[in-house]
Amino acid sequence: MLTMLILLSALLYSSLIEYCLHRFALHHSAKQRHIKNHHKIFHGIKSYELNEAHAEDIISSKKYILSNILPALPIALIIFFQDKFLGVLFILTSIIYTLWVEYVHLYFHRKTNNFLERFKFFQRLKEHHRVHHYIYDSNYGIACTFWDIVFRTKRYK
Repeated sequence: MLTMLILLSALLYSSLIEYCLHRFALHHSAKQRHIKNHHKIFHGIKSYELNEAHAEDIISSKKYILSNILPALPIALIIFFQDKFLGVLFILTSIIYTLWVEYVHLYFHRKTNNFLERFKFFQRLKEHHRVHHYIYDSNYGIACTFWDIVFRTKRYK
């Protein structure tokens, strides 16, 4: 039971960090590089998916990926001093979630027959993110829609 609580907490915390960084760091100004480059290349109407999509235009920088993981470290350490397994589980879950975000984001923008395309949850996430590229001040969660619902930034188009 405690293991499941740690897993759920790590997922919620990691998805909140992803949401906040995306919303407040990458989208605080329409003049930012992220919006001018990434959103211009992958616009939500005509060019959201591209055959020739390049990973360097989609995958986040190492610094940004670390900025998604590092906030989980203090919590993982606190848990670790109480229970080593659960502390490691918390940080590993945060790392895996962050890598999952990068993976699905890459395949949202590439025209492929990725095996994930068969799953409804992936199709819903992909559409959620496509709307984000069309309506920049909405749908900040890439791999999770929960915080967009909580903070009322979820839009449909």
